[in-house]
Amino acid sequence: MTDKSVLDALSGEFKKVAALIGDELTLVLCDRFGGLSIPVPRLAGFHRNQRDDIIRAEFDNGTKVRDLARKHRLTARRIYGILKAKP
Repeated sequence: MTDKSVLDALSGEFKKVAALIGDELTLVLCDRFGGLSIPVPRLAGFHRNQRDDIIRAEFDNGTKVRDLARKHRLTARRIYGILKAKP
């Protein structure tokens, strides 16, 4: 089977992956992980941690909780929770 025929045989969600990462990386992915079921993590937790770090830094620099809540579209209670859970 040629590389082109492998790419043509893709269907469903994996065809979307191929469109996103390109033909060469798709073939590498198939070669290394073909047949495995690999969960793809969501980045929501990562983004939330980044946001929380930014909120803590802004608070440490003097930004008021009310202003942080407005800026990040959170409640003041949630801001206090983030500040309390300081790592």
